[in-house]
Amino acid sequence: MSLFADIRRRFDLRPPKSLNLAGSLARSTPEASSPDLGSSGGPRGRRDPHGAQEHGGIHGGLGIDRSAYLAIAEALHDGTDVVPASDEVGRRLAADGVSLLEALDGLSALYRSIAGGEPAFAAVRALSSSWAEASLIYLHTLSCEDPLTGLSSLAHLRSRLGELYREAEFRGTSVPQTHALVVVEPLNPPGTSPFERELRLVDVAECLRIVFCGGDVLGRVGTRRAAALVGRDPNLPEQVETVRALITQWRLDTDVPQLARVWIEGLPGSEAMGERVLDELARP
Repeated sequence: MSLFADIRRRFDLRPPKSLNLAGSLARSTPEASSPDLGSSGGPRGRRDPHGAQEHGGIHGGLGIDRSAYLAIAEALHDGTDVVPASDEVGRRLAADGVSLLEALDGLSALYRSIAGGEPAFAAVRALSSSWAEASLIYLHTLSCEDPLTGLSSLAHLRSRLGELYREAEFRGTSVPQTHALVVVEPLNPPGTSPFERELRLVDVAECLRIVFCGGDVLGRVGTRRAAALVGRDPNLPEQVETVRALITQWRLDTDVPQLARVWIEGLPGSEAMGERVLDELARP
């Protein structure tokens, strides 16, 4: 059984629990969580004697700026699609260091105040997904290793690539002739959640480790791809085909092949251009 299947099995065996999007804070103090909205739909706040706006309402005491939810409030008042606004709010809250529980508490309080009920599933999913993606990107910049997949961070991969260019200059060799990137991009079906995409990358990392088990650097490139910085040898095309075959048949609990794009990415002649290649591969 693959690591992906084992993790999914453990989740499936967990006893069912009712999902309370408001969280314990909202249950204990629902009135304190309700936003104070003006006639225009925007939050109203009092100003202290120094002129700074006091943020009560949605988790003001927890340090969350309730103005972060304005985009969702406007969408609710106007009757427009809340998904783009929720996506924007999730990214902003993650950038501000707000936990996902606090972010969902604020969303729940906003919906109760404006719509009189719990948040729409589409809003919860969009906010959670964008919060998770923004948080992962931030975490990858802090560590040399991705905590879930065990792949090296983009910063570490970039550092190692720079070392190769400097070594090549010293030895009088050429990086494009001695090294290349083997890039893997899982082809996830529509509707795949960020959590499921992360688990697919866990499988990809395991397959790369099986094939490239020497001193090659295996790294994560952005949120959707993994790459191996490998030496060019005569067996490289065969190794790439082995990676593709492993990924396709990795999950033993399904007859559906796990498709992925796997290709050899040539490296340019200069370090600056090599870093640009990594930046392009890291784009969503």
